[in-house]
Amino acid sequence: MDNMIVINNLKFRYDDSVIFNDFNLSIKNGSFTTLVGSNGSGKSTLVRLLTGLLKFDGSIFIDGLSLDNYNISLIRDRIGVVFQDVDDVIVGSTVFDDLISAIGNGDYSNVNDIVSYLGIGHLLNKSFCELSFGERQVVLLAKAILKRPKLLIFDDAFSMIDSVTRGKIFELLRLVNRDFGVTILNITSEIDESLYGDFIILMDDGHVVLSGTKDFIYKQEKLLKGMGISLPFMVDLSKRLSYYDLVDGFVFDMNEMIDALWK
Repeated sequence: MDNMIVINNLKFRYDDSVIFNDFNLSIKNGSFTTLVGSNGSGKSTLVRLLTGLLKFDGSIFIDGLSLDNYNISLIRDRIGVVFQDVDDVIVGSTVFDDLISAIGNGDYSNVNDIVSYLGIGHLLNKSFCELSFGERQVVLLAKAILKRPKLLIFDDAFSMIDSVTRGKIFELLRLVNRDFGVTILNITSEIDESLYGDFIILMDDGHVVLSGTKDFIYKQEKLLKGMGISLPFMVDLSKRLSYYDLVDGFVFDMNEMIDALWK
């Protein structure tokens, strides 16, 4: 299967406000895709549509299944979603209890594997109120992975996290994408988060403006500026350094930059 998500001719409105009109989108299976859009562009509505919380016209397919009343339970079993507001999805009194709640009648032996993989063993006996926002998001990531999803969706989940913690979480997401083959769709207003993925989709006013690989999108600087989007710092720096032949093409993280400059 080439695509994890396929949306065709999607139409949706809130009362008299049209959010999507003949909206089309596809997300490749196994990809790490960043969908970037400003507030009011339709990002959060799209998440609610993909999780079957809103009725729509058109068609949405997830993992080959049509998103309808017949398949909704099967689809929800195959996806994990992490939102910005973590308090609405906390169930257990401790981190361990909350992780167990995600499994239901599933395989409990998988908990230790995921806890070790994400490095959160020291958090298990803590309550959520004792955790930093970044720690909470990693726990919610663990909770989502425990469902053994084929698709992980993030809805502006990292906007309130400092850049260092955010970078660590995205490194974990890259491992999850690589090691488990999970398709990741990160929906955000922050272009910097696109550094960690493979593909970028630019969305504005309920429409896809442009989509493609990171290298392709970052070269569309005029279009980005027109949308009020600046290049990520590392991309802009590498572009400037390339004028002096100090680096060859875009560089996406500091370690790569250091290696390139020391050659």
